[in-house]
Amino acid sequence: MKRLFSLAVALAITMLLMLTAAGSSSRRTVTVVLNGETISFDTPAYIENNRTMVPIRAIAEALGLEVTWDQASATAWLSDESWTPSLKGRTIVVDPGHGGSADGASYGGVKESDLNLSIAQHLAEELRRYGANVVMTRTGDQDVSLSGRAAIANRVKADLFLSVHCNASLTNASASGIYTAYHSGSAKSRQAAILLKDAMISAASQPDMGAHQRDDLAVLRLTNMPAVLLECGFMSTPAELELLQQPEHQKKLSQGAAWGTALFLNAPTL
Repeated sequence: MKRLFSLAVALAITMLLMLTAAGSSSRRTVTVVLNGETISFDTPAYIENNRTMVPIRAIAEALGLEVTWDQASATAWLSDESWTPSLKGRTIVVDPGHGGSADGASYGGVKESDLNLSIAQHLAEELRRYGANVVMTRTGDQDVSLSGRAAIANRVKADLFLSVHCNASLTNASASGIYTAYHSGSAKSRQAAILLKDAMISAASQPDMGAHQRDDLAVLRLTNMPAVLLECGFMSTPAELELLQQPEHQKKLSQGAAWGTALFLNAPTL
């Protein structure tokens, strides 16, 4: 049974998350009865005008739901594992960043272009499991221009464009985590970037580097559909580089990205 909700959350929830000084907060045992089964859990409670409010995240997670929160639109996205997503009839372009004469970052003899392709191939496989029609901008180590990548997506009228990359930092030797980017001109791209980031973080157990506006990226600027750039981890951090090379980790990243894609493309329009 599908249980996917997009909830416009009231001001009370925003105040709950902020725990403003206007009221008082405390920890309380909250009881939820679901299909006759009683579930109790300890959670912060916010009290205002003699009304007790509890965070939607606490209740949802107690019920085994996954939660993604979009602060800007005050929207909570909830889903559970009993939902089998379908991407049948959807076309998704998967773009392995760099390739050919453009290696991207290079550390320890490992080229970013190779990692990007491997992760993208896993992602394509996961998306096809959900029934998607997947178009790759490259399937080997060849040159494809940035405008050419966007043109492929525009030509096939893709529902979503995903550009797969790995990150690097010249200033932070211990940088770690997953980062997504979107163009400011597309609210849907922003929603997709948040959902994919959170799903990848959950699937791969990685730190959150945020979803950021990047208007300087041609593949996000030139595409006509929602588009997200995925930075899957930092090659410049030795431990993370080792992790990024592991097929099992690449698969987890891809499973998360595919799940986030399914959430985005199956959600009602906000």
